Amino acid sequence: MTSERPDGLMGQIAPYPQILEDLVSKTEYRPGWYLKFEDLDRGQGSKGLTLCIYTLGYDTYNVDNGQTYRVVHYFPVPPAAYNEESWKRWLLNRLIEVETHEACEFLQINGTRPFAPHHGPGWDPYIVLHHGSDIDARTNFRGELQDTPI
Repeated sequence: MTSERPDGLMGQIAPYPQILEDLVSKTEYRPGWYLKFEDLDRGQGSKGLTLCIYTLGYDTYNVDNGQTYRVVHYFPVPPAAYNEESWKRWLLNRLIEVETHEACEFLQINGTRPFAPHHGPGWDPYIVLHHGSDIDARTNFRGELQDTPI
């Protein structure tokens, strides 16, 4: 069963998350980092209530510039009526996703970044990806190399 709207948009309704907004206004994390609650256009046709985590740190590709690199991480606020404890955990999970993203950008082994996040359109930049070789991708579970690229 499909429930696509005629305008091609997704619709969701939930009570305004006042508890979350209050928590965000009281949250402190790393020096130079701050959180904001905004209703904004996140691009690619997606807009709405968003948790914005403003970070300050190193550009992983230009670390010699010092901790001068500001990045904003956008997280859509789920249409939910969570209690305070659940919203606290939701905030923690977003911070953990940002930290994981940064760890995947920073980690280098032998000059390569095996877990570098994908930032392009359509990619969730918080998914941990392992970048193996083409041969790794084309080898089946029996150890046989497939001719067709994957």
